[in-house]
Amino acid sequence: MDEQKTHHKMVVGSFIKNKLQEYEYFLQKVADICTLTHKNFLSGVCPANSGQEDVNFIFNALVNTFQSLKDSLATATGEPLVWSRFADVRHFHFFKECRNAVTHDGMQIIDGWADGRYFVASDVERFDNRGRLISIEAPKDDVLTLCLEFSTDFMVEIDKIAVELGQNIPTQSHVDKMNYIESCMSNSFVPDFARDLFKQSRDDIAQQLKAHKHHFDPVGDIQAQAGRISSLCESYLAER
Repeated sequence: MDEQKTHHKMVVGSFIKNKLQEYEYFLQKVADICTLTHKNFLSGVCPANSGQEDVNFIFNALVNTFQSLKDSLATATGEPLVWSRFADVRHFHFFKECRNAVTHDGMQIIDGWADGRYFVASDVERFDNRGRLISIEAPKDDVLTLCLEFSTDFMVEIDKIAVELGQNIPTQSHVDKMNYIESCMSNSFVPDFARDLFKQSRDDIAQQLKAHKHHFDPVGDIQAQAGRISSLCESYLAER
């Protein structure tokens, strides 16, 4: 059982980079939609904000990815990451409660638009799993500013977690990689010629993986991808 848990932590840790890439993807999409509608407004295009459904769909995905990152980091490091850890992240409470409203109640949060920018028009109210009324105060900032400021601070916290707890994430070995490749090659959708090529090249592939084993660096991957997102936020905020 302990070996299975270690393997699970290793697998989850190896995917955090991909989850951060997913976060960047959705953040970029929010930025693209918001930038386009603002440009349309300034250019007199009518209607300028035809993508309101799109921005809600993408925003919903973004806030769910935020939750996934918190949970996967806790799993991979074996350390509980309580919500208070993120208390200093700007707009943290708003994003946390938006995620609950979107996931558990199916709400669409973004419902305001003015001067080419999207806003949350009014406070959002919902009941939590204990029957308590939760009120989410509508922020004054536009949606893109909220996402950029939140993401900037969130990536700082991600980097801190990687530095403080990253040594707890088991690292994939070249043997793990080879086992994964072999399991994939056994799938029925893999054509026979591909299996034959793999069998012929198996030893060479194993040697290549062994030679590059120092490249299996989940902590470095996490920090590098968090840095990319921080740079993305910085570039957009500089224009606002």
